[in-house]
Amino acid sequence: IRRPYPSIAAGASCRWRGWNISTRTAALAYVWWPTCSVSVIEFLNPLVYRRGMVSQGAKDLFTQAKEFYTEGEDRSKDAKAFGIFAEASKAGCIKAEYYMGRMLDKGYGVDQDYEKAYSHYSVAADHGNPDAIFSIGVLYYYGHFVEQSYDKAFGYFMKAADLGNPKAVYNLGVMYDSGIGVEQDAQKALEYYTRASDMGSEKAEYNIGMMYRSGKGVPKDDAEALKWFKKAAGRGMLKAMFNVGLSYHAGKGVPQDEFEAMRWFKKAADMGHKKSQNMVDMLQKKFNVITTIS
Repeated sequence: IRRPYPSIAAGASCRWRGWNISTRTAALAYVWWPTCSVSVIEFLNPLVYRRGMVSQGAKDLFTQAKEFYTEGEDRSKDAKAFGIFAEASKAGCIKAEYYMGRMLDKGYGVDQDYEKAYSHYSVAADHGNPDAIFSIGVLYYYGHFVEQSYDKAFGYFMKAADLGNPKAVYNLGVMYDSGIGVEQDAQKALEYYTRASDMGSEKAEYNIGMMYRSGKGVPKDDAEALKWFKKAAGRGMLKAMFNVGLSYHAGKGVPQDEFEAMRWFKKAADMGHKKSQNMVDMLQKKFNVITTIS
């Protein structure tokens, strides 16, 4: 006797077990119920993921892949990382899909391929991964694989920002600041930059400093600009250190102090900032400021 409404029955049973599968897959799986297993479901639908129920094996694979993956200059182990991320993805790890997308996007360990990157990002984004949603926004912003669209980029950044992605919050500030894709609005730019600062963005802090230095959309205030440059400098941003040095050198927002200016210029110069090194050389010649200060 044929059982009625197999898709409903199977769908309910599979969802009760925590499986996120299509109705069609559930209906096909119902033929084998109750002997239907995870392996059968995965055979029928290669994009099976269990929301909140990723297996320990998938988690272990993801952790192993992360050990080989780095965001630094040494990318010698990226190819191995990509292979393990692929295994973790097959085991149901959504984060692995995002990392595969990123590596394809940037060409880390694999040939750069925006189309495949978009595909992996989309899988992760469909499961609410904010980094993947943000990354799709970047693809639309630059027109990589997809047709370039600031409107769509803005929409994806907004979604990612609502999910707590700091880069998306910062990018919304940039778009409002420059009027790209939206009507230029300095107050909204400041609002998003401030939110991004609260989330640890030194770029946002630097941009706020520049807004106060130039008086763009806010009252010109050198002291307030210096405060924000110092925040960004405290996070290691070299051009922010340079601007702190300029503030002391020119006496903007603070009493002029060439020794303090030298301290900031030298700090940035020692980390490779060429403009700061030029200022160090200039101050040495003009004022004979000792460079051994710490």
